[in-house]
Amino acid sequence: MILNKINLKNNNVMKKIIFVLPLLIAGLMLLSACEDNPLRETPRDFLTPDNAYNSIEGIEQGITGIYVSMRLNWYRNGGAQSYGLFGIGTDVSYDGENPGGQRFMTNYETTVTPQFGVIESWWRFLYGHIQQSNLLIRSIENFDEWNSEDQKRRYLAEARFFRAWSHRMAVTLWGDVPLVTEVIDYAKVDFVRTPKEQVYDQIVEDLLYAAENLPVPGSESAPGRITQGAALHLLTEVYLAIGEDQLAVNASSRVIQDYGYALMTERFGAQTDVFGSGDVYYDLFRYDNQNPPGNTEAIWVIQFEPNVEGGSNNYWAGIFGPRYFSWGNTPDGFSAFHNTFSDTLGRPVSRNRGTDLVHYHVWESDWDTDIRNAPHNIKRDFYFENPASEFHAQRISTDLYDYSTGQRSLSRDTTNYIFPYFMKTFEPVVEVRDKGASPSTGAIHTGFYAMRLAETYLLRAEAYVNLGNHALAAEDINVVRNRANATPVSPGDVDIDYILDERIRELYAEEMRLITLMRMDKLIDRTRRYHDNPFQPGANIQEHNRLFPIPQSQIDLNRDADFQQNPGY
Repeated sequence: MILNKINLKNNNVMKKIIFVLPLLIAGLMLLSACEDNPLRETPRDFLTPDNAYNSIEGIEQGITGIYVSMRLNWYRNGGAQSYGLFGIGTDVSYDGENPGGQRFMTNYETTVTPQFGVIESWWRFLYGHIQQSNLLIRSIENFDEWNSEDQKRRYLAEARFFRAWSHRMAVTLWGDVPLVTEVIDYAKVDFVRTPKEQVYDQIVEDLLYAAENLPVPGSESAPGRITQGAALHLLTEVYLAIGEDQLAVNASSRVIQDYGYALMTERFGAQTDVFGSGDVYYDLFRYDNQNPPGNTEAIWVIQFEPNVEGGSNNYWAGIFGPRYFSWGNTPDGFSAFHNTFSDTLGRPVSRNRGTDLVHYHVWESDWDTDIRNAPHNIKRDFYFENPASEFHAQRISTDLYDYSTGQRSLSRDTTNYIFPYFMKTFEPVVEVRDKGASPSTGAIHTGFYAMRLAETYLLRAEAYVNLGNHALAAEDINVVRNRANATPVSPGDVDIDYILDERIRELYAEEMRLITLMRMDKLIDRTRRYHDNPFQPGANIQEHNRLFPIPQSQIDLNRDADFQQNPGY
């Protein structure tokens, strides 16, 4: 595991680098800008960004720092609310815990604003990564004691991959954004917005370099390290974003054909069939089943590991599951759950509550056959558990209650307490029993797929649709559907909306749905059609929400150059 390689003695330094750099890019750095300033100190007895990366070990720690930052911010429930990238406020989910409130993206008109802190946190996170990547790139290029030229190029490729990843996220969210390819080591307050075409040119250049110089899959130094397959997968998405569909086919075809990746089709690894059954799709999300070589489908896995020094977790389970334990009483007045079963289901809080499209509509044609909809993969039925009640062991249903009395809220019951629970987002029983996790945290330690091959097939299918080749698109989609025992789709039924629905079936809770929809320019249309928050249907999304607002703090700090806001904000 990559985190094992961190020198914990210097880990605090890496944390300082990670969290200070976003301030640099915002123009808040307090150090002098003058290289020849006689009052400028040159530290020799402690690490700084200037002297930390002057050895192979230091550069390795710098690269590791990016992975750590990526992991820490991947699925947070704090100020960054990065889980918002994974679907809330779109066609697939809304805030079930507080659907009538003013949390981020519940109401676009009132929460997707230049002043909202989540948007600023995303900006700082992405440009912090860009700054750190640039610092590493500069240090790698200036360092001359490499063991080999290949070693130098590998580190440079990793840094350029992460610079591309962050620029790609930024240009998708905000359109024209500053293209930053040099270290900002002074209080810069005159950023300008680079045309997005130029930003994409740099992203492509970085990813082509990464795809040529990263390790081939299987030769990476530790699980979770970026390989050529990850660079080409991301390059496929970038080519789709800029309309280079044939190049997207070429890049994705290399991933599919050249590296030995394959969809998992037989049961494998740990098999914890706590619901009495399981299948290969269920196995994909079980603890310790994510990394190659045992998993040939994984392309890039974010490493979450509780039992090593420096280990962490993510908040996946707490975000996506229903708050079943708050149901209250049985219809005859007893506690609905005499003994909690949170060791099996955790204690989620429904911050990303799926829409009816996710829970029901996309499954209608293959409800009983698609293994991704099997009861062990989507738990739809919950049962009273209190022997004192005559309803003990009966299925919980809103039909059992009289809502006319006002003692219960139908919207609260169905948006917060009970709704289908995608078990890919939790490791039943094992998480609490074997990993020492508290069920009250909503956190789990299972590795998270940032990229897996099933998505690569769907990306290539999208490119084929754009090229008008619906037959080849159907072939790729059916590779995914055949594994799921779903009815093959015919070429005449394949379009972009079908692919977006298939992405729900295969990738719900994994893909950054917001980024996917913005890339396809489908955010407005799909959110208006399918976002069924009972308190805010369609999330009040507006035409100008095709792009997000530039954080007002960035505009205010940029006092020496005009930094225009996106239209409509």
